[in-house]
Amino acid sequence: MRPTAPLFRAIRRLPLNTKQAGKDFYKGNRTGAMGWHTKYGGYKIDYKKVRTYICPDLSDFNLTPFVAKRIEKVAENWEHHESKSAVDGKEYLRQWKLDGGVL
Repeated sequence: MRPTAPLFRAIRRLPLNTKQAGKDFYKGNRTGAMGWHTKYGGYKIDYKKVRTYICPDLSDFNLTPFVAKRIEKVAENWEHHESKSAVDGKEYLRQWKLDGGVL
């Protein structure tokens, strides 16, 4: 089944997508190139194009990670415990608040 001639001309003007191209077509994720390929198969990075992220000052930041404060770091003798019952989200948040979590 083929589209009509006017529709086919309109489809040709649209960007190519993975359904219209062959199996080797990779569209990418719009990140852009941060350098260029050399003729010897290497890659040179242009550091003017590399993205840098600046983290703001978080000293007065009042949100906490989603871990209770009384939880200790994992030691070498870590054991895995499984529960037989399912826990819903409200019960998990209630237990987290009881363990010292802050919202």
